[in-house]
Amino acid sequence: METQVKSLIINGRRWFQRSYGNTYCTADIYVNGEHVHTTPVVYGYGDYYLQLAGEWLAANDYMPHEHRHYLPHYCDEAGIVLGYSASDVSRERDL
Repeated sequence: METQVKSLIINGRRWFQRSYGNTYCTADIYVNGEHVHTTPVVYGYGDYYLQLAGEWLAANDYMPHEHRHYLPHYCDEAGIVLGYSASDVSRERDL
């Protein structure tokens, strides 16, 4: 890993598409207080935005690849401060 990760903040956004009953999400990823990436819009509900962020972090060498699906557990074991939240938006363009 090139960057020593001390803190992660993941801000998710979810949008429910009423016509087809699907949920889509994005995630803003902050490493050590700096915004590093906004994920593209993908299908996913609940806390999927956390998995999405973990996959991006692993693919970009911020964390080991084998932990990409378990971001809260990895951060707890590695001593990384993790803050995360999601907001539900009413319009697709707000993702």
